Parts: sequence; C-alpha cells; structure tokens
Amino acid sequence: MKKAISKTGNKASRRSAGEKSLQDFDLLQHLPHLLRRAHFEAEAIFPDIYGDEVTSRQLALLTAIGQRPGLSQSAVAQQVGMDLNTCSDLVARLVAKKLVRRERSEADARTYCLYLAPKSARVVDMGIGLAGAYRQSVAKRLSEAEHERLVALLRRLLGL
Repeated sequence: MKKAISKTGNKASRRSAGEKSLQDFDLLQHLPHLLRRAHFEAEAIFPDIYGDEVTSRQLALLTAIGQRPGLSQSAVAQQVGMDLNTCSDLVARLVAKKLVRRERSEADARTYCLYLAPKSARVVDMGIGLAGAYRQSVAKRLSEAEHERLVALLRRLLGL
C-alpha cells in the first residue's frame, strides 16, 4: 500500500513508524538504488566486450528466440522479463537489421512468431562465446562463491 506524503504535514506525519529521516537514510544500503547502479555498470561494460552491433537486450532476445524458435513475441518478452511494447520495438529493430524473421502464426493471425535469420547465427554464437568474459567483467569484484550466491539471490528476488 502506498502512503501519500502531505506537502503541508510535518516530518513526523510524513513518515510511518520505523522509517528513517533524510539524514539517517543511507542510499548505499538501499537495494533498489544498488540494483539500478549495478545495472548501469553492467550496461556500460557490455559494448566493451561485445561491440555495438547489438545491445544487451537485443542479444537476450536473440538468445531466447534461438533457444525456442517460433515463440510468439509475447512469449519471448515474458521469457526475458520485458514488457511487450519494449519487446515489439526491439524485435522491429532486429528485423530491420535482418537478424530476426517475424511471421504470422498459422494458428492465430494476430500473433507473430519469431525466428532467427541466417545472419544472426554469428551474432548469437559470438554472444555465447563472450558470455564468460562479460560475466567476469561485471563480477570482477566478487569471488566465485559470491557470484553464485548473488545469482541465486537475484533469481529468488525475481521469483525464478
């Protein structure tokens, strides 16, 4: 449940019991802030490893499509944890780059099924080949055990 903050109320009325004041709040202990910073850092490293042919989200889509050819756009979006509008935009870009084929489903003409185009095999192979180097760059400050624990915790946080 969201709690509205009154513009006219005093500090005590704007905080529920147990919340910290501005001076007591430690941004570097705030999980959403740390997740956002970790995401930005990982995204900044991506082109250093992979170049600029595709983005990390495009590579995730290509990987998902390659693993399960013929999936609908909505199923691919769900598989990679992306909203359908963003997925549709990324698919359109991949189609324009001739990396993905989009075909109407025979079972439901409202649905598009996605397939890797022949040109994308090289991109996906490169993506898989460089995944270890990318992981090491992103997790360079973690031990192997810490990395495994972080992955496990993030999967749990996401309900995977």
